[in-house]
Amino acid sequence: MTRKIVFLTGMVGLMAFSGSVVAGDEAAIEQLLKAKESAWSAADGAGWARDYQEDSVVVNLAGSRLEGRDENAQRHDSVFAGPFAGTELDLSVEHIEMLGDDRALAVAKLAVSNIESMPEGLPDGGDGILHTRMSFLLEQDADAGWQIRFAQNTAVSPY
Repeated sequence: MTRKIVFLTGMVGLMAFSGSVVAGDEAAIEQLLKAKESAWSAADGAGWARDYQEDSVVVNLAGSRLEGRDENAQRHDSVFAGPFAGTELDLSVEHIEMLGDDRALAVAKLAVSNIESMPEGLPDGGDGILHTRMSFLLEQDADAGWQIRFAQNTAVSPY
């Protein structure tokens, strides 16, 4: 009987320890995604793409594939200098699901505000705010920590 109690106590402790590691991972992922707000405010394409893997893929609002961190950074530099110059980003993490020890899926709502003229083809609620939902597949690297492997951004209709 004593062995069973010791075993069960150890298992409960191990499960509690595992849960705290996952909670730490979720916090690290949320912090990584929230840092996108600062990069956006600074109009910093390299800062935006910093946490993407070198060979990552992003499917943007237009359905174009951005192949790799460098292309992602260059495209965001163009966006920050063009239709989204002077805009602000509010990113709210909706959900993080651990897919194992080294993979996670995260979903966030993004709201880009202060848009002077909504780019053609994007839903326009007339308030100068673009609402999107972005999904991220993240992988944990032993050296770099959590990084984004794949992302897809989808416009959310204001209607």
